[in-house]
Amino acid sequence: MVDVLIIGGGSSGLYAAKLLNSIKGLNVLVVEASDIIGGRVRQNTDFTYWRIDIGGELVHGGNTLLKKMCDLNGWKLIPVFTSFPSEHNQSSEYIYLGRERKLVPFNSTDPDIAHLLNVIRNLGSDMDFEKEKDMSMLSYLAKRGVAFRVMGVADVIYAKTYGTNLDRLSVKDCAREDQKLVTLDKGDDNYKVEGSFSQLLEYISKGVNVKLNWQAKKVGYSTSDNLVKVTNQRGEEITAKRVIVTVPLTVFKSGDITYSPPLPSPYLEAANTLGMDGGMKVILKFHRKFWPSGISLVFCADSFVPQLWFDGPPGRPLPEGVTPVWTCVGFVTGDQAKLMSNMNKDKIVDTFLRLLDDIFSTSDPAPASSAYLDALIFDWGKQPFVRGSYSYPAVGADFPQKTMIKPVNNFLFFAGEGKATENEPTPINGGLKTGKRAATEVAKSLGLSLNTEPP
Repeated sequence: MVDVLIIGGGSSGLYAAKLLNSIKGLNVLVVEASDIIGGRVRQNTDFTYWRIDIGGELVHGGNTLLKKMCDLNGWKLIPVFTSFPSEHNQSSEYIYLGRERKLVPFNSTDPDIAHLLNVIRNLGSDMDFEKEKDMSMLSYLAKRGVAFRVMGVADVIYAKTYGTNLDRLSVKDCAREDQKLVTLDKGDDNYKVEGSFSQLLEYISKGVNVKLNWQAKKVGYSTSDNLVKVTNQRGEEITAKRVIVTVPLTVFKSGDITYSPPLPSPYLEAANTLGMDGGMKVILKFHRKFWPSGISLVFCADSFVPQLWFDGPPGRPLPEGVTPVWTCVGFVTGDQAKLMSNMNKDKIVDTFLRLLDDIFSTSDPAPASSAYLDALIFDWGKQPFVRGSYSYPAVGADFPQKTMIKPVNNFLFFAGEGKATENEPTPINGGLKTGKRAATEVAKSLGLSLNTEPP
């Protein structure tokens, strides 16, 4: 028997375990269904001369738990683009109007784009959410007079950042989520970790006891003995005084894990108002830089790849004797990810290159194709214990995380990015904060307290 069993070895589960390990004598175990820790934090080490984050990549916000953790450990950060809906410092961000084949600055004087950005920046300010029925972002924008020609811009700037499409997003919950960035100090700052998030994994997993290839299939809990019994795919059983469930939303909703007795109905009802679509990264490698130096991020409306950004020297210091290479990262969610997931690699690469050629063609009609070296494609929708990108509030959502974080009988607890509740931009930060919250709750339920180190 263990004192605390944590189901899921992603950022949330590992950090909860790290914090609980600060209590002397407490027996904490993490079980992970796959053969690798980290969840949606994962790296490739051989595609370029720097480690590439093929999952979570950015530190969003200058005053978050994740940012503080980076500062505490001295991980070198590379400042990158500014988060929308910020109204400043977006000179390196551009919008590609795919239907018109035109590249314009993010803060364009185009009246349709200007009106769209103004509507989103003031999202929900003209609605009484206590009285008015929730609606999709698509319906909301249409009712506010956003032109059809820039609905694709709204989709790639806003919906794809949430990981889905405009017609699935809840205006009510998106307005609440956006307020987090407004109230969060330096909430619009963004960074990359120069050494990748492998440093994060090393930090939060140090000293943590983990069993890999241990897929939790049944969680049985009883008030008669105040113990929880967790059974895996091989019928092996672990008994614990407390259990923290940190699995992704897709796994939570799909019935991969059965609960006996079943979870109270409000938990599942709340989970069903959240969605999680597919997500992919398509990373192309080039032997030369073919895009203007002033461009760091492009939102590609009505295009094959919704968002793309660039990496490489001088931001990535070049080791002596190493040939320089540059990358373009295509971030794909929502329906584009569903479409792309069914295509072969050659087709994906060819279509992406043609998009880049269209955007950046000058005297060279195919600048990307002529500089292309190789491609790395990672499809999170095909990872059996993840099956998607990250959670988003679907139409009808009403802060479901408030329900989903409540402990059951004070010995079954929940964490993970899909259960993030306050000032937790990005899945990694949300995972860390909910892991910390669950660890604090578990310790309190045992009559103990965390001996935490900052942050």
